[in-house]
Amino acid sequence: MREYSYEYGIVFEVADMTPEILATATKDEFSQNLGAALNGVITRVPERIKTFQGGDWEITSHQLTRFDHYLVISFLLRRPK
Repeated sequence: MREYSYEYGIVFEVADMTPEILATATKDEFSQNLGAALNGVITRVPERIKTFQGGDWEITSHQLTRFDHYLVISFLLRRPK
């Protein structure tokens, strides 16, 4: 069996969920705003990882964390060594 070695990196993106949305939104409004915020992030990530430390990365996982009214999305990347 052939073994591959990878190197790993992490990039972060931040989406702003305004305090008004978090405080007063209905479930549907919150869902729509969350979707819009995440779609904005997803459209930026491919271009960002093309140039991150020389490029050639693939996303292997992600994590979404809420910090106050910010959504912090981290992406674990890998590429062959």
